[in-house]
Amino acid sequence: MTLLSRMAADMGLSSAYIHKIAVSASHRYKVYSVRKRTGGRRVIEHPARELKLLQTWLLDKLFSHFRASDSVYSYRIGKSIRGHANNHRRNSFLLKIDLKDFFPSITSEDVYKFLKDRQNDLSSPLTPTDCRLIAAIVCRRGRLTIGAPSSPAISNSILYRFDLAIATFCRQRGVTYTRYADDLFFSTNTPNLLTEINKEVRRCLSALPYPRLKINPEKTVFTSRKRLRLVTGVVLTSDKRLSVGRAKKRMLRTLVYLFSTDRLDEKKTAYLRGNLAYVASIEPTFIGSLEKKFGKRVLDRLHKQPLINLKPKSRSAEGFK
Repeated sequence: MTLLSRMAADMGLSSAYIHKIAVSASHRYKVYSVRKRTGGRRVIEHPARELKLLQTWLLDKLFSHFRASDSVYSYRIGKSIRGHANNHRRNSFLLKIDLKDFFPSITSEDVYKFLKDRQNDLSSPLTPTDCRLIAAIVCRRGRLTIGAPSSPAISNSILYRFDLAIATFCRQRGVTYTRYADDLFFSTNTPNLLTEINKEVRRCLSALPYPRLKINPEKTVFTSRKRLRLVTGVVLTSDKRLSVGRAKKRMLRTLVYLFSTDRLDEKKTAYLRGNLAYVASIEPTFIGSLEKKFGKRVLDRLHKQPLINLKPKSRSAEGFK
């Protein structure tokens, strides 16, 4: 059974319809931009419902079954932002490296080559036609997009060998390595060691047959315990703890006060609930300080309505494995 036939049978669609969506995939996106926290705007390319259905099928049945390095914490079930930051909290020196234009730098040709190279990982081999079809479905104008549900798993799979090589290099030198999407983090207690790591990352990137990724030098940050250290938005404190930072806690105290005096609208109340759920996972003692300051009754009233269920749905174990 061809990939196209299998997709059609699983989803109750005709092969002709799926092929039509694939060849016209680049025109089936809603494109918009959102403001970045660090300034500027990020372009989001969100697939139309029928295209997203095909991408989700490929994610569940194919890409989610390829290996990803244990060093990777982005877009993975069972991995968390807290767990990611916790790897680095006991180390004094931190290096952050940003990969420029991460998803768009991974092309449809890269996806095709990856699928061809990883045939041994599949119980049902893919033909060259299958590989081209998949690349067409998951890319827009020949590149991965920020917004497609399949992009994160594809990027993690394609970078598996890179992550493995970097993790091995770091482990041999007593350096902790993790990656969260396009952000690479390295930490150690040995002074001046991270300069060597920076050079090795550049060497490994240039040696990759695909994709062609580049470092954004403007976002490369060396820091130590004497200065502010951030790992995916989590502050590593000087006493080796995790924190959401003073500014965020100050903002949340203000919002809880406004809520306690009935001056917070429904939209901002929902925003506050979501933020408190996040803070509880990073720095639970802060929730206790809010309860002490404003009273348990206020916090109970705030959480009276359920928060959005953040637990990821389990994916089907059936697939190409």
